Amino acid sequence: MSTADPMPHLPYPDLFQMLGRALRPTDAVDPHAITKAEQALDLAAPRALREFYLLAGNARDFTMVYDQFLPPADWSVQDGKLVFLEENQDVVRYGADCSPAAGDDPPVWITTTGDATEWYRVCESCSEFIATMLVWQCTFGEALPHAASGLAGPDTEHALQGRWHHVGTVNEMRAYVQPGHAACLVEWSDGMRVFVAALSDDTLWALQDALGVVLEADD
Repeated sequence: MSTADPMPHLPYPDLFQMLGRALRPTDAVDPHAITKAEQALDLAAPRALREFYLLAGNARDFTMVYDQFLPPADWSVQDGKLVFLEENQDVVRYGADCSPAAGDDPPVWITTTGDATEWYRVCESCSEFIATMLVWQCTFGEALPHAASGLAGPDTEHALQGRWHHVGTVNEMRAYVQPGHAACLVEWSDGMRVFVAALSDDTLWALQDALGVVLEADD
């Protein structure tokens, strides 16, 4: 199966616009809140993470609808990783390298909660991780109003690669967008499954033919 590189980074305002949600000034986190968190943790947040929060960290209908992008006051440091995202049941957490040597757009890692923790790299850059997880919030977390999923057909991935913007890959889950639509292709318990979301019910179900998949409505 192809693991094509993501297209050039889609600016967050463009990504949100493609998903039918224009960013507003109130979506921005106050830079003083970030600075205060950095001072409390004695570190500088990676530039890629800071840039996201300064544009969309308060867009809670996307950042808090399923997995939780933590407000800066709730950031923490664990094993040299700046923890900024918790899975919705807090079973796993995600953190970015925060050492000066990690650079402006460092890799993102995952660990389980509890005492015995090990970290595994899930994405090569913070910006790619954030964009991919925003798409996941749409397809699985109901950030978009209409969602469904189905087992991928033989032509599903080809269709996504041909007509959609590949936002990025997190732990082998590939995320795609096109105006009004979001899609994530991921290995699931029953095989390779595509999760899709749309702004309207009609355009959601039109994806069956476009992607060569039989969709099942998410409950």
